[in-house]
Amino acid sequence: MKKLLMPFLAILFLASCGMENMTDMQPDLENSGDLLAKNIDADLLNSQFRIGPTGSCETDCIEPGSEIYYPVSDVATGRSGRNTKSVSYSAYNTETHFVVEVTYAITAGPAKAKATITIAIDGNEVEYTDVSSGSTVSHTVPLADGWAGCDEVSFSVVQEGLGTPITFSESYDLIPVCAEESLKIGDAYQGGIIAYILQDGDPGYVAGETHGIIAAPSDQSAGTEWGCLRTSIVGTSTAIGTGAANTRAIVSGCADAGIAARICDDLDLNGYSDWYLPSKDELNKLYENEEAVGGFIIGNNSAFYWSSSVGNTDLVAWAQDFIFSSQFSPPKDIFYKVRAVRAF
Repeated sequence: MKKLLMPFLAILFLASCGMENMTDMQPDLENSGDLLAKNIDADLLNSQFRIGPTGSCETDCIEPGSEIYYPVSDVATGRSGRNTKSVSYSAYNTETHFVVEVTYAITAGPAKAKATITIAIDGNEVEYTDVSSGSTVSHTVPLADGWAGCDEVSFSVVQEGLGTPITFSESYDLIPVCAEESLKIGDAYQGGIIAYILQDGDPGYVAGETHGIIAAPSDQSAGTEWGCLRTSIVGTSTAIGTGAANTRAIVSGCADAGIAARICDDLDLNGYSDWYLPSKDELNKLYENEEAVGGFIIGNNSAFYWSSSVGNTDLVAWAQDFIFSSQFSPPKDIFYKVRAVRAF
């Protein structure tokens, strides 16, 4: 009996040693009872590892511009020889598109075997080949015109290679976009107070949409210089919608610390970091609506605020008198107040 077992054991030993170099081989599990028994059933894993949607299409909505979505996720694993693979997906909709992201990884054993991953969204299919362990691939399709919350999108994922394919066949109920609020000047909104709502004829106005300027609830400085008295800052404008670009130009072209534009550019307030120093015309809207905006502390000697618009020489920039409404261009080294704004 021992004589019969010895050759058999030797063959098993050689076979196990040979597996060390078989990192890219994909055994036919259909014809291998032992390995097939070891392969974890994908559907069973789906039910065990399912991570439910983080949002409901009936109770949740996507805030426009927030980039906060509600993904549904799932993960399954399978074993082939000494390798265990993991395939996971995350699926969600944005305001305009539906997205499926798939990650393939070998979680145990040699990690050289590559995969083919097919993602189909309502019949729109894309195939990725030679996907390496640890890689994420994705497929995005635009949502149809007139789509609505709770509309169903069907999608599937098929991962082939390194053993039996892992498949997901799912559906997703689209999360609607939040209904646009009826906004007005003076409303608290997105980190500040609405100071102006764009009107027909304003740069950036879009019919049927609400956009405008949000002012910080209070001043960012009781007095500071515009900065760089004799430095030319090229490309600033006075128009509505140009304050952000003006601020970037000033910060890029002027190294002075503590100047009006830099204070606004560095501001991180109420969850928002895209504040800027208003342009001449934007600053005038803050003056026109100062009572609704609030937070302005105005005295006879402290009624002036800087804009981000350069005057007609390198020595001056535009400012606003919040008592007598005038706009004028004083020297850039005078100390005036600062109120940051952001666009919405």
